[in-house]
Amino acid sequence: MSFQNPKVFKRKIRYSVPAPVKPPKLFAFLDLPRELRDKIYTDILASSSNAVTLSPWSIEVTKSMSILRTCKQIQKECKEIIWLHNGLRLREETELFARLAFFIDCIGIKGLHQLQHIEITLELLDRDELEWMCSGLRAIAASPRKGIVKSITLIAINDRPRGLKEYEEALDLMCNGDFVDGRLFGRGSSSGNSLILKTSWPHFSHWGKQRWLREMLLDRSDTADLLQELHTMFGGELYIDGTLCPNGIPPESCKLNPRDGEIKILPT
Repeated sequence: MSFQNPKVFKRKIRYSVPAPVKPPKLFAFLDLPRELRDKIYTDILASSSNAVTLSPWSIEVTKSMSILRTCKQIQKECKEIIWLHNGLRLREETELFARLAFFIDCIGIKGLHQLQHIEITLELLDRDELEWMCSGLRAIAASPRKGIVKSITLIAINDRPRGLKEYEEALDLMCNGDFVDGRLFGRGSSSGNSLILKTSWPHFSHWGKQRWLREMLLDRSDTADLLQELHTMFGGELYIDGTLCPNGIPPESCKLNPRDGEIKILPT
């Protein structure tokens, strides 16, 4: 008796490979028109009073300010929104020139011939601030008044608490009708040949919050090319914290401190 092997029926199983899922198209935020991006920035940075926030009053504000850490372009555009809503906007050369013209109108022609020194105080001396200063100072460099000015000084505010004496001085200035809200403040020296502009933020708030904001807005990019540009515009000598920079090039031992530095230009 013979046995036959049973027949094995093989069933063909067809496996269907699903079509590849296309990843969602990334939304190109920076491709949006600048006007629309500005509205988005303002909405993110605004507080309940619809004003761009300058200080970390709450954790929600801290989160909204974190947008500045997205990328350099967004950081710079957000900074411009903060400047705009708080009165500081020196991106165009005519704006700084207009500020100087305001004081020139006040002191008259006689005072104009006596004006020899200009001092501008800034919250930071980082790349963004120096770009705006270079843009504004071009109007001075191209002006017939260039030969009259003997020194131009850019100073960053020192990170420190304000004392009672400084508050009293600010109150005296308010009584005299000067601008002391951080947007514009000018005064002449006792000799009548100096003009001082303060374009920093209002300091009638906790100094620690001001320091926190400066760290958030600080642009740590190199500024060597802007220092050379300033030297090219005015010639003469350029100093960083009292150290001479030949041809506007800082020596290796000298580095501009954006938080508490000083740039002095002595035009030819």
